[in-house]
Amino acid sequence: MANESKRRWRGKGLKALRYGRLHYLEEPDEGAVRRRLVLAGASVVLVVLLGTLGFHRAGLGAWSWRDCFYMVLITVTTVGYSEVLPLDAVAYGREVAVAVMLGGMSVSFYFLSALTAFIIEGDLREALWRRKMHKRLSTMKDHDVVCGAGRTGSAVVEELLREDRRLVVIERRSEALDQLVRIHGERFVAIVGDATDESVLEEARVAEARGLVTTLELDQDNLFVALSARGLNPSLRIVSRASERATTKLRKAGANAVINPTHIGGRRMAHELVRPNVVGFLDFMARDLEQNLTIEELRLPPSSPLIGVTLAESRIRDESSALVLAVLHDGQQTYNPPPQFRLLDGMTLIALGEREQLERLARYVRGELRR
Repeated sequence: MANESKRRWRGKGLKALRYGRLHYLEEPDEGAVRRRLVLAGASVVLVVLLGTLGFHRAGLGAWSWRDCFYMVLITVTTVGYSEVLPLDAVAYGREVAVAVMLGGMSVSFYFLSALTAFIIEGDLREALWRRKMHKRLSTMKDHDVVCGAGRTGSAVVEELLREDRRLVVIERRSEALDQLVRIHGERFVAIVGDATDESVLEEARVAEARGLVTTLELDQDNLFVALSARGLNPSLRIVSRASERATTKLRKAGANAVINPTHIGGRRMAHELVRPNVVGFLDFMARDLEQNLTIEELRLPPSSPLIGVTLAESRIRDESSALVLAVLHDGQQTYNPPPQFRLLDGMTLIALGEREQLERLARYVRGELRR
């Protein structure tokens, strides 16, 4: 089914999305275009008024305001009619006409350019932006998809962007995506659409993704998203928000993990009361903007030089200074493993350390550093 989805996507090419649409946030300089248009219009009016006044003064009041105004209009618009006023009969008549010509042409061109920008600049900018986003989306692979941009979804997006993950966000409400784009810019691809529609998931390239988080308000919507996403990508890791009664159904539908925000919030409040310093330490790691201290999981590949050796023999602390908190294997967890604990193929190390230390440990686990 995943291969069928890929073929259908390739058949669409870079055409506009059929079931969702890429979210476009109007640029803040739209107001500047409007202000420029108003200024240009005011400049035209000012030139016409000053020109009318200039001709009237040049004629020493002998020319009517109506004739002076008409003379300014045919001069500014360059329609080519003969002079209504005998300019050569008065002093400075032709000088006033030259000033009106130059000033009128300048403000007329300025007004027309502002009007053109006001009419087509927004559409042109949006078309170019959509073309760029379509190209970016069409090349996405091993990315994450977040369904829902409410309070929970926004928090998920923030955390994933902190980890520099490639991201597609699906949300029905444009205003919710507006807020996300204003905060994070174009660091992710936003699609306005219904995540429960399998076609929208296809357009988000779920078949090529590595992870999906669904945070929709209704359990049945999250259930449908999980079921559709699992059909599109059997190897996809799916994390879903749900209430207690929907947990079992979501797991049967294909969700790898089901999160109940109410339970998590209650447990957090209890921990704040019982062990506030521990919670403060975990918060420091989670909210450290520089990410100096964090926890990472590292799976031992078959080619790892650490396979078959004990923790003491691995010299992990000497090579990276990272601390191994736990080892996961075949659904079993060994917390605070002893020095004689033997590492095997497929085990996952849960390590604590600074970002540079964990990156060095990852290279060491893959055998890129000499022991």
